[in-house]
Amino acid sequence: MKKLRNKKGFTLTEMLISVLLLGIVSLMVTAMMSAILNSTVTMREVAQAEILGSEALDNLQGQLRVATSVTVDGDGHVTFDINSANLGYTFAIKDGKIVMEHGKDDKKETELLFAGTSYGNLSVKNLEFKKSGDDSIIISVWISFGEKMLWSGSVTVKPLNVNGISTSTV
Repeated sequence: MKKLRNKKGFTLTEMLISVLLLGIVSLMVTAMMSAILNSTVTMREVAQAEILGSEALDNLQGQLRVATSVTVDGDGHVTFDINSANLGYTFAIKDGKIVMEHGKDDKKETELLFAGTSYGNLSVKNLEFKKSGDDSIIISVWISFGEKMLWSGSVTVKPLNVNGISTSTV
């Protein structure tokens, strides 16, 4: 029998160890990529929530700034009129979106505020109005993604055409 003198190559043990190390490195790379993708999705949701919240505050502030009368109730809701029309405008949250309702009880109309904005998977969780002094209102908005709170913000607005803000108790 002829004995092989060429000992070049790898043993079975060396091959198994290299395959095992390659598998461990592959798992680590996969875990890192997954974490990067998850953080990218979260950052996108937060950015979208910031845009939606800023637009909501700007829109609400603009609506209240031109009001001719404003009433803030004890539950944090606001009723206001524009141009003395006595339509009783109010803001509400319906299906996670902010709507403005107006009209008399028998003919209430509802319109979606900033309809051009994509809510995506975001929803408005809370909308609150508080009287600040005699002539200002603090508007607060909370936006979430599912149950996770992503953004909250507030702004103070002083209606230009109102002499004092009234309060009512519910």
